[in-house]
Amino acid sequence: MTTKRIYREDQYASTNTAKVTSVRTKNGKDVIATSESVFYPEGGGQPSDVGTVSLGGKLFEVLHASDEAIESDVWHETDAPEGTFHEGDEVELAIDWDFRFRNMQRHLGEHMLSGTMDTLFEGVNKGFHIGEDYVSIDIDLEGRMLTEDELDLAERTVNEAIWVDLPVTTEWFDTYEESLVRPVRKQVPHDGRVSVVSVGDLEDPYDCIACCGVHPSCSSEVGLLAIYKCESNKGMNRIFFDCGANAWDRLTAEAHILRDIAVGYSCTPKDVPSRMAAEAEQNSALRSRLSDLAEYVKENEKRKILEEIKASSSNIYKYTSDVLSTDEMLKMGFDVIHEADGLFLIMINPETSTCLLLSSDENKKCGDIVKENASNFGGKGGGRPDNARAMFEDMKSLEEFVSEVTKR
Repeated sequence: MTTKRIYREDQYASTNTAKVTSVRTKNGKDVIATSESVFYPEGGGQPSDVGTVSLGGKLFEVLHASDEAIESDVWHETDAPEGTFHEGDEVELAIDWDFRFRNMQRHLGEHMLSGTMDTLFEGVNKGFHIGEDYVSIDIDLEGRMLTEDELDLAERTVNEAIWVDLPVTTEWFDTYEESLVRPVRKQVPHDGRVSVVSVGDLEDPYDCIACCGVHPSCSSEVGLLAIYKCESNKGMNRIFFDCGANAWDRLTAEAHILRDIAVGYSCTPKDVPSRMAAEAEQNSALRSRLSDLAEYVKENEKRKILEEIKASSSNIYKYTSDVLSTDEMLKMGFDVIHEADGLFLIMINPETSTCLLLSSDENKKCGDIVKENASNFGGKGGGRPDNARAMFEDMKSLEEFVSEVTKR
């Protein structure tokens, strides 16, 4: 006896009563097969249904449904402890309808977009995935990438087909050869029964493809299809999109973000790109000016340090700056030690509690100094003999580290 698959007769059924026909265990939990089921088992690119199973008033989660062939038992993985279910138990099964319907919308949308790519551009679908945040398909155009105009055309074409409310028909054929009475878009020979899903007129469909998934009965239930982006993947066009409620939720969220950005720029949403471009140009000019100022500061600070070193009898020099960044200080430090032989230079950035050690003194190995001492003061870091970096949680710890290494 195999499970009667209710979704094949009525894709809108969400509950059913059934008998437990077999019980397995997985990771200490019961996995049950039933006489009939509304649960769609994972396959054909469509995720498994999830939902609940009720036994004697106790409710358990169904986390996944699977099968071993298209005419076999449907197995329901539950969160019920091993030994909860027994053969002959009467149970009530219920799918998470919102999850199922969204996947029905997404799966039919994928069919229609793939069919559109075939009709408009002779693109062949070589891959399909329904993810949590998007659906993706890989369209092979023999190395050619779709343009933005072509993607816009495909999106518009699909949505126009969705909105005219085309009928969706699923037919079962005993053999692959028999299924060829329909103009299937992609012929994949195989043994056993074949189900063919057609969108539109059976003799001249908008799309026709072999598929064992669950779909709405008409295209309008897809609602809408939104293409998010297209990128190259192994020479093919990987198109990211979504349908129905998922697409609506994302587009609404993005529209709210755009509205908030427009408010920030005191402009309308359509003027945001030009405002952002103008701001980017201003920022580029500011970065160039800051870079010039940093070079001016570094040159003057380097000159000051070298003059003070020359006037001092010590080979240790401590420098602190809250104007220059750590990387700018490091570049300046290299210039200093290259002009001052036998110097041990300690550079401190209070803003990030970072200490730089640079040395032209062969007896001062910066990397070893950090490795041997930084952790004693809660710091971390490392480096080479001529330079090293140590980061601390606060300035007090950094100053204690500096006090320790300057004793040597």
